[in-house]
Amino acid sequence: MDGDSQTNGPFGTGEREGLVLPPWEQRDRYGFLNSIYQTIKEVLFSPVQFFERMPSQVSLAQPLFFAMVLGAVGAFFMWMWSLTFSSVQMFFDQDWSELLKEPFIYGIFFGASPVLTIIDVFISAGVTHLCLMVLGGNRLGFEATFRVVAYAQAVSILTLLPFCGVVILEFWFLALVIIGLYKMHDTDLWRAILAVFLPLLLCLFSCGGLVLFLLSVGAISG
Repeated sequence: MDGDSQTNGPFGTGEREGLVLPPWEQRDRYGFLNSIYQTIKEVLFSPVQFFERMPSQVSLAQPLFFAMVLGAVGAFFMWMWSLTFSSVQMFFDQDWSELLKEPFIYGIFFGASPVLTIIDVFISAGVTHLCLMVLGGNRLGFEATFRVVAYAQAVSILTLLPFCGVVILEFWFLALVIIGLYKMHDTDLWRAILAVFLPLLLCLFSCGGLVLFLLSVGAISG
């Protein structure tokens, strides 16, 4: 796919050809639970095809709703696992108050997951899109980036795995966002990769600079 494949199609000016709405946005056809299952399966195991054929100029509401549902599911399983581990530890530790703190915190996260997910998706999409614009990789606008970040939340289902799920989730999420930006914006792969990792690199450099500054100040004062 190249820049010439963009057209004034039924989904809006500048869209690509041969686009199909995700199953999630066809719930009348698939049903609620099946649309979630089909969308998660396509995002996780066929991300190239999923993002390549997904329209970018439809709405923010549907992908945001998907992200909120998956965010709640992920927070719920994290809460359940924390309750399970705390229950097991109670057989060996008499200080129940300390053991119940973590499940209590996860319970709060679960209750607040819709709001937290909205904030997270908008901030992540905004920062990523800004970096993509700086790198000259923005071709379809903010909504395309937003839809990529929102549907990449499908990785939240990996919280079903009690031990390594969260670690796998983070790496898989980054890979999905890179693929999504690359395919939807029809940009260079290096631009998509850098747009995802640039905020992290800037943060690391800033933190490293701050640490060096504090060490130098401490050495001078000492």
